[in-house]
Amino acid sequence: MDQSIATSKLAADYPGIEGFYFLGVRGEFGYITADGHTHRKETFPQIDDPDFLAQHPHFMEELRHFTHDLNALRVRYLDAHEPDIELGFVRPTDAGEFPWRCATLVLQRDVLDTLNADYDALLSAGVKDPSATSVDHESLQDMRGIQHGLDDLANHADNFGVYHYFPLLFYWPPSMRAGVRGLSPDVAIAPMRVLNLMWRPAESGYGDDAGVARDHGRCSTVYTVLRSNLQVHGAIDRNRRVENRFQIE
Repeated sequence: MDQSIATSKLAADYPGIEGFYFLGVRGEFGYITADGHTHRKETFPQIDDPDFLAQHPHFMEELRHFTHDLNALRVRYLDAHEPDIELGFVRPTDAGEFPWRCATLVLQRDVLDTLNADYDALLSAGVKDPSATSVDHESLQDMRGIQHGLDDLANHADNFGVYHYFPLLFYWPPSMRAGVRGLSPDVAIAPMRVLNLMWRPAESGYGDDAGVARDHGRCSTVYTVLRSNLQVHGAIDRNRRVENRFQIE
């Protein structure tokens, strides 16, 4: 990582962030390994797999678009501190305060409202079963364990099957944020931020409609790979969710 803090210290302070994607200030895109000691760059080994490329002939073009979009997000976030890029922030583990055994994700209010609206739409469309929704309702809270919460964000689709979010972690160490103007006041107490990798800057003709995942199919294969990688990295393990640890036999 390029941030001025040891990877192992970051993983110790925020248990559960391992395996989820991080953004560095120079655009480095990678993740902390499961042991919490190493930051590994995402290299997309699929580019060397002829069978994969034969099945996904537009993957290299998608990857170029993805790299462009990632850089645009980084520049906008660091230069303009665009608040719409943020989905929320992460709190370190507070022993005994919450039932989960990992860091805590705190969602922005507008993101939570969107998740709830999409959930209600799925109920109305008959996609969700109203008689088996207690666990889902419990998950639709502004605070939840980070593994549960980032899993929900990465795999959330609206009632049209469209993905709008992919969580991306970014850490503001004290040495970096000192003297930077325009940062929201809560960055000082919550420097681990959650960005939306699918965010796109406003474009001509869209007015002020920034912060949404436009051009949904632009990099769909790349995002499918990234979602799959979260499980490969061990970031998503649904057996570790609170509701799965306390089931009545």
